[in-house]
Amino acid sequence: MESAGDWCLIESDPGVFTQLIRKFGASGVQVEELWTIEDGIFETLRPVHGLIFLFKYLQHEEPAGPIVTDSRLDKIYFAKQVINNACATQAVISLLLNCDHPDVDLGPELSSLKEFSMSFDAKMRGLTLSNSQTIRSAHNSMAQQTIFEFDPKTASKDDEAYHFVGYMPIDGRLYELDGLREGPIDHGPIAPEQDWLDVVRPIIVRRINVYTEGEIHFNLMALVSDRKMIYERQLQDLMAESQMMGMETDEMENEIPRLRMLIEYEDVKMMKYKQEMARRRHNYLPFIITLLRILAEEKKLLPLLEKAKERANKKGPKKQKRVERARSSRRDSQSSPSRVLPAAEHYSLADLDSIYRDPQDLLFNIEPQQILEQAMVESHEVLDRSIFAHAVTRNNHVLDSDDSKDFLGDSTSQTGLISDNIETEDMELDTDIAQEIDPLLDVKPPEPDFDTD
Repeated sequence: MESAGDWCLIESDPGVFTQLIRKFGASGVQVEELWTIEDGIFETLRPVHGLIFLFKYLQHEEPAGPIVTDSRLDKIYFAKQVINNACATQAVISLLLNCDHPDVDLGPELSSLKEFSMSFDAKMRGLTLSNSQTIRSAHNSMAQQTIFEFDPKTASKDDEAYHFVGYMPIDGRLYELDGLREGPIDHGPIAPEQDWLDVVRPIIVRRINVYTEGEIHFNLMALVSDRKMIYERQLQDLMAESQMMGMETDEMENEIPRLRMLIEYEDVKMMKYKQEMARRRHNYLPFIITLLRILAEEKKLLPLLEKAKERANKKGPKKQKRVERARSSRRDSQSSPSRVLPAAEHYSLADLDSIYRDPQDLLFNIEPQQILEQAMVESHEVLDRSIFAHAVTRNNHVLDSDDSKDFLGDSTSQTGLISDNIETEDMELDTDIAQEIDPLLDVKPPEPDFDTD
């Protein structure tokens, strides 16, 4: 495989993948993260066009089914991965170019790519894809801010590598689209009355179970129809039905406000995705260095460091217990690729959003409507803040201590450090310190290089 060139690594995040699809020019679809692969998780996401699975790559792993080499390759768009770091883009493009659902609009770029390269073999398709300037630019626009430049090193056999593959139904059969293989992997037929998700579920579970006990480095995302588009369509149908009947039933009176709230929730979510992308791409290093330098000059850096070490030592045993509980949970249930959730008939988007914010506080005893309303309020509060609200407020010369914790948390994630290993509350800055250092910060943080389109 060729050198990575100028293709960057991409974070496994639904917001990143959704914006990546928009950059390709495609519409009508988005990506949602899955916390479990039980059937209930898919009920609020249908139609599900494909799954994107991230896992730790194992050398010499045998395919789970026969590799397609016959005439089916004329109808299945499969591209061989010929360059490093492109597996995320290839996984999502493979799903898009094989999807014939009316909700999905490929846009001019992907449509031209498919038409131009459909007659090529798998390797030539991979070369065509990797040489597309539009696709490469869209891919690299998802990169995190590079703070430090390192000399490239040759990967050793002990280095861990992660890989994206796609699963989707095509012409009544389930296929795995892995660019590192010679062709699509055929996982067998799907009965006419059978849901393809019921077929793929045990395949993913078996793949997870191959790894050693305690391994949790998996991520599963679903390619689904644009949720806002689905809700707007349902709302239009209800409004049309109401006009024909000349009245609204009790069911309509309840459903119409619910759909409007879900539409607003999707708008808030997409705005949050853009805000998170701006933060990923912003360079916080000048502020961090200036902050540390001033703390050192004021002889406050070492005391803060020692205090952080003391707290880390106290929390060490507690963290170990959490790890042991997580491993125990995984032994009890092998069905979830990332988190194990309690049994429930189904989870709404609001349920999952609340779990994502605080996995220890599962709000299943609260009505879904109340959960969604609370999530909407919290999302609006977040969006009302400036992207740089965590930076020093120049006019008021005040850095709130709570904001400093959030900012330090964001800053550590930009440096590539694992956030679980750094407790931002261990680096508290009181308002008096902030007031002392603020006048020295006379350089306004640069605007992010971020395209809001």
